[in-house]
Parts: sequence; C-alpha cells; structure tokens
Amino acid sequence: MTVNLFRGLVTLFAGTALVLGFGGTASASTPSSGDVTAAVKAADAQLSAFFGQLDRRAGLARADVAQAPKVDGEPQSVYSLDPAFVAGQPGAKPASFAYYAVKAQASTGRQATVWVTRDAAGLTAANFTTGTEELTYPAQAHGDLVFTEPQVNAWYRVRDGRVLPLNDPARRRVGDGVAVAAYQQLVHRLYGDKLPGSAYRDQGKLGGYDLAASAPAPGTGSWPFAAGGALLALGLIGWATGKAARARR
Repeated sequence: MTVNLFRGLVTLFAGTALVLGFGGTASASTPSSGDVTAAVKAADAQLSAFFGQLDRRAGLARADVAQAPKVDGEPQSVYSLDPAFVAGQPGAKPASFAYYAVKAQASTGRQATVWVTRDAAGLTAANFTTGTEELTYPAQAHGDLVFTEPQVNAWYRVRDGRVLPLNDPARRRVGDGVAVAAYQQLVHRLYGDKLPGSAYRDQGKLGGYDLAASAPAPGTGSWPFAAGGALLALGLIGWATGKAARARR
C-alpha cells in the first residue's frame, strides 16, 4: 500500500486549483533543479517526521534516529490531465504541468517521493508519498509527453497522435492505444461534468462523497500539516484520488 501525505487534497498552483487531479498552469519561468531541491530541503523536519511515521507503522523503534533526508537524483516534471482538454476544447493538449517529483532518502534507507508545487510564496514541498510512479514514468518520456490520469492511477505517453498506455490501469482504459481525439472524448464523458465551476462541483460532491464528511479522522495517516506548517488545501479527499489510492493497494 502506498502511504501519502495530503494526496487527494486540492493543491493550489499559482492561483489555479488542481481539482480532481487535473493539471494546473505552469509558471512562466521554469525554476532550476537547485530551486526545486531547496524546497525539499526546507521541509526537512516534516519529511523526517514522515519517515518516522513509516517506521512506526512498520513496528520499528527508531524514534531517536536522525532521518537526515537527502535528495537523490534530478527532479521530474509531472503532467496531469488538462481541464481544457477534459472540457473538450479543440486543440487543447491532453495534459499540463502539475508539479515536480523529487526522490528523497533517509539515513535509514527509506525512500519517499516529494511533490513540489509553486504557489504565491514560491516553491513548496506539498506532498510526501512512498509511491514511485511520479518519478519512473516521467523519466521514460524521451521527448514524448508523459502524463497521468490520477483518477485511476493511469500513465500514458503521447506519440504520433496517439495516447499509448504505460501501465495496466492505462491499458484497461485505452487498450493498446487510441487517437488523441478518442481519448479526449473518453475523459470528457468521464469527467467533463466534474470540472471546477460545474454544477457537480458547486454542489460539493466528489463522486458521491460529501466534502464535509470526507475529511480524515485523526490518526488515519493523513497528517494535518504541509511543508512549512500550514494547511495546504481544503481537506478534500474523495472520489478522484480515492480510486488512485485503491489501485495501488
């Protein structure tokens, strides 16, 4: 099972809400890998606490061990379904930039993937997870657009006008691959009425879950802080990322 910090929360990217796992709007200026790494280092305390939580879940008594997390490797740019594409806008690209994924390793050997997002204050380490898809699939891009449909934990590449699957959830969606236009029709049918501003969203629904009832209870593994000590988002955990979490178990 993959353990996540705030996976499923609505993350804010420079004023653009990442709702239901759709991509945000990339900043006009691309930060250096050093800037992204610095954002991870700024979250040392929270990341150490995350590693300690994993140890406790595994029954390991390491409360006095200094986790000393370090960045391992280069950041990967993660792209996610673009709202304009889902809405059916002609000419829209399937995905847009969502966040940077960075591999971090503790002195104990435990590893985590850190999501780094941009908000009004700059770059922020916004999510910690034990999953590695955010690192491994974007690294396979080789010039193609590689993106995720996080609602079902599916990963794809776009090549020669076709959306091609990279993992089993994607193959269950598109078989051996479909034309970009066909994939757009598919995701529009699935998610078009759930975009920000839709009646579905305005009614406070995420796949039948009431937002007020969807916040995690204390002690369930969703921590009440983000890097920097502030609550990152609105506490929305529901249909979209719930499916992704179940797919990883």
